[in-house]
Amino acid sequence: MTNNAVEFGWFVPTYGDGATLTDRETMVPPSNELFVNVARAAETAGFEYLLVPVAAPCWDAWISTAMLVPQTTTIDMLVAARPGVIAPTLMAKMISTFDQMSGGRIRINLIAGGGERESRADGVYLDHDQRYAYMDETVTLMKQCWRETRPFDYQGEHLKVENADVRPKPFQDPHPPFYIGGISPAAVDVGSRHADVYLFWSNTFDQIAADLETVRTAAAKHGRADDLRYGLRSHVLVRETAEEAQAAVKGLIAGASAQMSDRRRQSLGAQSHADARMREVATAAAENDHWLSETLWAGITTIRHGAGVTIVGSAEQVAETIQRYIDLGITSFCLSGYPHDKEATRFGDLVMPAFR
Repeated sequence: MTNNAVEFGWFVPTYGDGATLTDRETMVPPSNELFVNVARAAETAGFEYLLVPVAAPCWDAWISTAMLVPQTTTIDMLVAARPGVIAPTLMAKMISTFDQMSGGRIRINLIAGGGERESRADGVYLDHDQRYAYMDETVTLMKQCWRETRPFDYQGEHLKVENADVRPKPFQDPHPPFYIGGISPAAVDVGSRHADVYLFWSNTFDQIAADLETVRTAAAKHGRADDLRYGLRSHVLVRETAEEAQAAVKGLIAGASAQMSDRRRQSLGAQSHADARMREVATAAAENDHWLSETLWAGITTIRHGAGVTIVGSAEQVAETIQRYIDLGITSFCLSGYPHDKEATRFGDLVMPAFR
């Protein structure tokens, strides 16, 4: 069950962590100590990169990852780039400086934002498709900043610069890899042109197969059919036995309050097509105690936005589920679990050997 092309990433909960998503009293608040513990556990377990989230409750991703680099040895940082929040030339300089100073330990996660309300809180007054158009120009301009050896001008619909001159150039050739998620037509268009890895939120195998076909078709139109890799953003919970895992996963949302469910329903106004898909998944699985299949559980998405499906089971079941995604064409797995240090260790001990 080995595949040398497969990579595994983990997640740093910069908003705090806990054994469940509902017990606020036992939740560990965000701190440098928490982030370092999770990062070192993931690195020891064999994960290759760390995803750091971007949202109002989270600590800043750039500062957090910069602090984590000297506290770890090999693991890369998948850092969010939100077009419109940081000037593209400055973002290009930040990325290439990070790349040089870390010896190539940065990857770039392109984030358009969950909706207009979130974007306006940061001073970005663009609708859904405009944010992706801005992203397109931002990435195009950053790539030119890293490629050009002399000052240059750039004129686009949203961006204009004169005498741009970004130094240093990246450590990685030609630049750090770009990751992107999203299922809207705008996301697919920009991602299929610019991304190195296209991440889907975990779902049924049939749905992931359909999404893969959509992005592959778009990539082919841009002449990138052979350039784009595909990934899965998913939660995971692995235990010694299937019975133990199935019992443990229900505890993640045990005691969820009506306020949590109501707050989740109020997120209907968000523009994220991927999150709308998660709500549909949760509705479809409600009658089956949130199970989509024997090893795919959608309970988390009933109380929080974002990727909400969990791969659940024994080591053999989790490995087999991952292998089924690999057989579809997925080669990058960006995973998370609660609490994040302990679940990373369990995954490293129980599942990772199947893919070494």
